[in-house]
Amino acid sequence: MPRNLAANVRLSMGLVVVAVAALAGCSNTKLPDVQIVSRTEWAGEDDVPMIERFVEHTPERLTVHHAGVVDDGSLTGDEKMRRLFNFSVKQRPWGDVPYHFVIDRTGCIREGRDMKYAPDTNTSYDVNTHICICVNGDLTKQPLLEAQYRSLVYLLVKLAADLDIPNDRIAGHKDYAPGETTCPGVLANYIHNGWLVEDMESVRSGKDFEFRESQYIKPKPTK
Repeated sequence: MPRNLAANVRLSMGLVVVAVAALAGCSNTKLPDVQIVSRTEWAGEDDVPMIERFVEHTPERLTVHHAGVVDDGSLTGDEKMRRLFNFSVKQRPWGDVPYHFVIDRTGCIREGRDMKYAPDTNTSYDVNTHICICVNGDLTKQPLLEAQYRSLVYLLVKLAADLDIPNDRIAGHKDYAPGETTCPGVLANYIHNGWLVEDMESVRSGKDFEFRESQYIKPKPTK
């Protein structure tokens, strides 16, 4: 079965495959088995990061983004990553894709920038300490898909454990750049109403969770 199809089937069935792992002072926490496509699997021969443009940092926050571009499914996830890389190094001074992880519309997770380096942004917030996860699509115009959301929840649980990042340091892009962006679209609802952390806690306890749909509401213009 193709990699993307297998990931989609597994996620759409809502199966949570967990491996028990003891965390410091939190032995009842369970970690999901998160499948991540490495950059060597999607990158072309010329898609080599320009490390001289990077800034090393210490990860302390998990920040959720959306791509802000409608994804009509005409391009594969690998091709979208290659195009994002080319945009980042040729039309922006970033040196690599700006995100550490990207989740496509099937729920497949792809590795982006090495986590030891700070991400990049078009907005003015200080990106140092942030690990950025992008969910593909324009989530102000397209619905968030269940497969995407489940992958996001599982990935955040894993990263929070691996990097020792607490729930109160998980936020959306616009929380750090208010008035500059609507990113991450409808995902902001899940963050601000507590659903995201609630679903993460379900996974940590070895339980499944029910995907709840939410609608993006365009913010009123500020005077």
